[in-house]
Amino acid sequence: MSVDNKWIDGLDKTMTVAGAARKVLQARLESVRDRLAPALHHAEEDVEHVHQLRVSTRRAGAALRIFASTLPDKTLDRLRKALRRLRRAAGAARDWDVFLLELVKRNSRAPARSKPGLDFLIGLAHGQRMLAQDELADAAQNPKIELGRLVPEALSEIRDSIESAGSALINTLSRAMLRELLAELHQAAAENLHDYEHLHQVRICGKNLRYAMEVFGSCFPERFRTEFYPAVESMQDTLGLANDSQVASQRLQKIKDRLQTTDAKLWRRCQPGIDALLKFHDKRLPRQREAFLKWWAAWKASGMESRFLRLLNA
Repeated sequence: MSVDNKWIDGLDKTMTVAGAARKVLQARLESVRDRLAPALHHAEEDVEHVHQLRVSTRRAGAALRIFASTLPDKTLDRLRKALRRLRRAAGAARDWDVFLLELVKRNSRAPARSKPGLDFLIGLAHGQRMLAQDELADAAQNPKIELGRLVPEALSEIRDSIESAGSALINTLSRAMLRELLAELHQAAAENLHDYEHLHQVRICGKNLRYAMEVFGSCFPERFRTEFYPAVESMQDTLGLANDSQVASQRLQKIKDRLQTTDAKLWRRCQPGIDALLKFHDKRLPRQREAFLKWWAAWKASGMESRFLRLLNA
């Protein structure tokens, strides 16, 4: 049974942690398994296949963090390593997909002087995307990533009465974990966000909070999904665009430096298109940072954060 859904429906706050772990881990791990084949064999038909594989590995990783205490250390370690290999390979492929989509969109309306540079980047990106697909296939064929074996083994090894954490109620775990994740987000947002590494850490904290909310959604009243989750999702969308621009800027700068060093003639032809794209991403990144700061101020000023905490403390 595969449940390919962001929400884990059917959890009851009176369930034990071990009982919830069986349900959540089965859904999240089987989703990764089911997303793998389309990402490997049909990525050229629809870039969403790789994107969904990446997202499913992130959700499964979040589930492992939540229910780590219910699994033996060796099993937990094997699953974490398998998911990490797949997530990184899918992430590399997805980053090139995003880069290519932006290039194609800009090329369709670019002035003539920018075309050579954009055409060069599109050709380069297609080549890198093919290599990334090969690396994803290599990762999936690694004998240590046999999800058909790892998933049932993990589910059979979830510990119950022998582990006090396993027999605790999910109601207690959900509230404690969400309070902790919200505090981590708050701490990260208090740093100097003009430093991109700090902004990236905010994104990670927001992602951890979002994926945990998706697990625990049915343990809370409806406003948990309709009021608080959309706000966190909106924050993630804003920071996602910032991350896309940061990745693209770093990539474009390396390409620019390489061309200037190795082929001055080619660089002169490509410069208008590459510099224009660099300028776009260099402007978008601070705009998205400002958009997050506005979101953060509104989140606190509206009382939403306080209401969320009251719900978690109820």
